[in-house]
Amino acid sequence: MNPLNKVYSSIKNKLPSLRRPELQSKYDLYLENFAWTLQKRNKAVGLGWNTYYEAMKNVWINACIQTYIDEIINLGFMINNPDSEEVNIARVNYLTNLFENPMGYSSNDTFATYNILMWKSYLGLGDAFAEVIADSKYDNIPIGLKHIPTEYMYYYDETDQWGLINQGYRFENDELIHIKDPDIRGGVWGESKIDILASDITLEVLGRQYTNEILQNKGLDPSGVLEYDADLDDTVWNNEITRLQAMSEHNRRGTMIVRGAKYTKAGATNQDMEFVELMKDVRDRILATYGVPPQKVSIIEVANLGSGSGESQNKQFKKTLNGKAKLFEDSYKKVLGRSTFNETFQYNDLDIEDKLVRAQIEDIRIRNNSLTINEVRGEYAEDHVSWGDKPTQFNNTDLSLSLLSNDLRDNHLNKLVNDTEMYKKALYDEGLLTY
Repeated sequence: MNPLNKVYSSIKNKLPSLRRPELQSKYDLYLENFAWTLQKRNKAVGLGWNTYYEAMKNVWINACIQTYIDEIINLGFMINNPDSEEVNIARVNYLTNLFENPMGYSSNDTFATYNILMWKSYLGLGDAFAEVIADSKYDNIPIGLKHIPTEYMYYYDETDQWGLINQGYRFENDELIHIKDPDIRGGVWGESKIDILASDITLEVLGRQYTNEILQNKGLDPSGVLEYDADLDDTVWNNEITRLQAMSEHNRRGTMIVRGAKYTKAGATNQDMEFVELMKDVRDRILATYGVPPQKVSIIEVANLGSGSGESQNKQFKKTLNGKAKLFEDSYKKVLGRSTFNETFQYNDLDIEDKLVRAQIEDIRIRNNSLTINEVRGEYAEDHVSWGDKPTQFNNTDLSLSLLSNDLRDNHLNKLVNDTEMYKKALYDEGLLTY
């Protein structure tokens, strides 16, 4: 589309031909004037922001969040109008460009970076915010979407509005997207999975501290005991302590041979065994809370985490992913609906089908005449063929001549005649056949 056609199409559809959302963003203006005043605030109810971010560094929480992000980015999106069979190309192209470049071409924001920020904030902190920047000249058509860090948001009870902290920049309902899992107690903030996992994360932190103390044991093996005589002279005892302390600087885990002492090697304690099980239990509870199958985070010991094939786990994860994606889709639908768009934003469907297994099943059904060629082609949105509605008849070597076109059938018959003449000539030359 050349520039003149693009401008004409934009005017006809009441769409801005050039998006410059950064010039109208309250968040950008706020950062420009008051960034130095920003201080991290706590949620009204829950943990402090630093605690949330530290918890998000947990390897299993990070793996779960990253699994969702990778799936969403790989899915991509479509702009769809479910209420009409006609497609308004100009409006679809405009919205596609809006979500591919949320803050215009001059910004580094893309579909991927914007969704990473929004999904990571939602899955980790429990809330994700985005400013909707609209152009009042075009019936408040959205021209930009800008992610706002959750810790910069504050709820002003006196006006029942969300706004930016410290300076009081406030948003109307149509200027803000807020993605959250609602708090059952009715609070304005969302409920983070980390709130649910707080006690489990604490257990893991304490467990790892216990492990660090073992590793930093100043040279002595915690599973070994050096036993000295009870009546050992104090001078000798103090000298021995000094010697062991000097050795620990160079020999942190080796076996020490001492004179006049009894060394006892102990086995693994119950506490050591319980620590291993504790770490696995915490891991399993994190995966269960986020609804991520073990195989998605590279865990092979599936039997310990629940039975089920990889396909069944993928189906369950698809349901969970679709449920969370619906929160985003519904919010975008409201934004577009307020500005007279009938089109909606929708993430593409997660494809979990095993293509090889499907092809093998289709092949078997075609061979036993329970499925036709055209029925298979229809499933792939491919054009039908003239001979595809008839059941196929297969033998071990060839396709039934009744299904071949006239030209193919004639060629096949000619080949049989030529082969027969060739065999007759060979038999005649060998004297095994006479005319």
